[in-house]
Amino acid sequence: MSRARLLFDIVDDGESGLGGGAGRLTARELGLLTGALNFHSLVHPAREFKVVVLRAPEGEYPSLTDEACHRLEWKADRAAICSLAVRSTVEADVPHDRGIMPLVIDLGGERSEGGTSFYDRAGLKGKVFKRVRFGAPVAFDALRQGLTDFYEERILPKRRPQRIAASQVSSSPSGNRQTGRPPAIIFGLHWLEMGGAERWALEAIALAKEAGFLPIVLTDRDSWHPWIDRPELDGALVLPLSFPLPQGEDADLLLRLLSEFSVRGIHVHHNNWLYHRLPWFKAWDPSIQIADTLHILEWRTGGFVEVSVKLSNTIDIHHVISPQLRDYLTLLRDIPKTRVALAPLYGLSDQLESHSAASASESSRPFTVAFIGRLSQQKRPYLFLRYAAALVKAVGTDVRFIVHGDGALLEETESLVGRYGLTGRVELRQPPRAVDDTLAEADLLVISSDNEGLTLTTFEATAMNVAVLSSDVGSQASLVAGQALLPRQPFAFIKEAVKLTQAVMSSEALRREIISEQQQKINALKQLPDARGWTKALYEGWKA
Repeated sequence: MSRARLLFDIVDDGESGLGGGAGRLTARELGLLTGALNFHSLVHPAREFKVVVLRAPEGEYPSLTDEACHRLEWKADRAAICSLAVRSTVEADVPHDRGIMPLVIDLGGERSEGGTSFYDRAGLKGKVFKRVRFGAPVAFDALRQGLTDFYEERILPKRRPQRIAASQVSSSPSGNRQTGRPPAIIFGLHWLEMGGAERWALEAIALAKEAGFLPIVLTDRDSWHPWIDRPELDGALVLPLSFPLPQGEDADLLLRLLSEFSVRGIHVHHNNWLYHRLPWFKAWDPSIQIADTLHILEWRTGGFVEVSVKLSNTIDIHHVISPQLRDYLTLLRDIPKTRVALAPLYGLSDQLESHSAASASESSRPFTVAFIGRLSQQKRPYLFLRYAAALVKAVGTDVRFIVHGDGALLEETESLVGRYGLTGRVELRQPPRAVDDTLAEADLLVISSDNEGLTLTTFEATAMNVAVLSSDVGSQASLVAGQALLPRQPFAFIKEAVKLTQAVMSSEALRREIISEQQQKINALKQLPDARGWTKALYEGWKA
């Protein structure tokens, strides 16, 4: 049975497991189904639904709230798992059609991870792109970084979007704070998959529950949402949206959320759909407080930071996790300092309790280098493997590598291990195996990312006495020792990383020196408010 908040009564469980006990659906699938039924219960209040539930092959995305839910047909590769009936408990404001509404909810397949569309562009151009990208990933990345430099220096400064004007609405709130309705905070997330932003979002959701708010969690990216049954979401109203929504249902959804719940605030993490509806919220009810958390300034587009700047006049406070982002907003984009709060995430995953695992020099194990992170273009696992191959060739001695992560580039990563001659030297590990297990065996963590904010893995590595080498991107200089910062350009990265790793392998004193500087920088960051404490105080203020 789902532990999420339900906005419907179960008329016929249909052996789904939605009503409790063993059923045909997994806990993750029940979470998706509950989210879909909650959405339809909100936009079609008081209606009864007869629902056919589909399961798709591996890699296919769910269809939970989009137009396809109202089509009474489906692809041949979908399997109808069960059929059930529920009735919306949301009261209708006006007389409504009491007839049964048919729905088709496609739960997608396992491992339909978000973010894979980048590699699946259509047409001849897409095929050429894919062949070049996967045929020579490092050379392709070198071209990509050159294009990045050109865009950053020549194009982007001329293309910054116009900021949306502040709302001039002066009317009183629309009755949002009338008593009798649960106080709530709306959260906007990319998806419910493993990621630094998502880890922090779940922490924030837990803090909202502690403060007595109902979390309303909206996602706007296709995904298999493997975290949808996490305990942090117990009792929350989770709405994993799939697009396009039927015409008018986005407005129906937002109006119904405001009429059913006393929405005190909105906290956007990564969610474009919600970002672009913030002006509407502010114009509809100026008393609703709006905050966002910004993690990373993306190359070429600016990513969510640029979206946030564009909509800044509707956002009451920007929470940033790094000095780089604070300076960008206040010095380069003219956001008033009073609306920018720097509160790093150092309280999120590390407790800085030093675990003095024996280093390679103190034990009989080989020198071990780790990669920890999502196997995605941003993290560049292929660059790490190319560096690993170059290091093996250079040191000619016993060295071992661990690649810990999962993601869209898993298949490529597995292939490159053999292609680069690293079979037997690289161990691939995946969640749910704990990151601590890998750090406990590592002497060195190498971060090969194309871009970063302030990496949580550096905090974790420092707590485990692991030295970190990192590309000098984002605000990594705030965490990583100066001599351990590496060029972003891939071939320069490989050359410098191999040279520095050789030095570390031959000098335990150097390794300790790097760790010591990491600790000093983290201690300096700890003089700032931590993200958890800052957010807790923010939500306390939203109670009034």
